[in-house]
Amino acid sequence: MVASALEVLEIAEVGPLLASGDHPFSDGELAFARARADPERRLAARLAAKRAAVRLLGGDVSSSDVEVSRRPGNPPRLRLSPRAQERLRALGADDTLVSLTHERRHAAAAVLLLRSR
Repeated sequence: MVASALEVLEIAEVGPLLASGDHPFSDGELAFARARADPERRLAARLAAKRAAVRLLGGDVSSSDVEVSRRPGNPPRLRLSPRAQERLRALGADDTLVSLTHERRHAAAAVLLLRSR
C-alpha cells in the first residue's frame, strides 16, 4: 500500500450541491444513485470517495477527475481520468481500492493507493 485516506461527511451536503448544479458527479454516478432508494446517501458516499482520492493524489487532480463506478454484483471501483492516472503512477501506485458506507446522517469512504509489484 502506498497511501490511504478516510473521508466522512454529512449527507446534507449533497442537496445544496445538486440544487446549485455545481457538483462533481458524473452522469453515471447520478444515474446509479437516482435508480436506487436514498440517492443522496449514495451520492454522499461517492463524494466522500472523490474527496479522499483527490487528497491522496494531490497536484491538480480535482473531483471531476475521479468517478466511482460499480457493476452489478461487484464492489465499487474508482475510474480515474488520464491526469489522475498520471498522478497515481507518479506516487508509485498502479491501482486503487475504495470502500463506501452510509447511515442516516453521514457517509464515508476509504480509498487506498496500491502498488502491485
